Amino acid sequence: MLRNTSTFAGQTVCRGKIAATFAIATLSLVATALPAAAQLAFSPDCRNHQPIAVVPPQDAILFTKQPAPHPNGTASIFAINNLDTYVIPAGANSCVVAAPHANDDYCFIARNDNTIDGVGFAAIRNPGGLTACQ
Repeated sequence: MLRNTSTFAGQTVCRGKIAATFAIATLSLVATALPAAAQLAFSPDCRNHQPIAVVPPQDAILFTKQPAPHPNGTASIFAINNLDTYVIPAGANSCVVAAPHANDDYCFIARNDNTIDGVGFAAIRNPGGLTACQ
């Protein structure tokens, strides 16, 4: 049986093992480089706010009540620069804002269910068919 081996630092190692180790290291690096899910904390006075950049090819923002799934209650998000309020309706876990201001700051200002801890958000490419924010 033929074995593909390499010698490194005086040790002989199977090339398959080297490739597997390299693949695991690469995947670990990629996983840690991905951003964590972004979330707006409840802030009725809007002191805690975050920018959401919507740059092409993204053309919408998806807001999700946290913890998910959470169809009960409503959650209101305020766009500071554009002076708009978006509501995730009762009966829906999330909603989409189509064509929002490209660079605005948002805060989670109101909820009618205290079990809604926060609002997750992501700039997305709108696939259509999603519940629109009210």
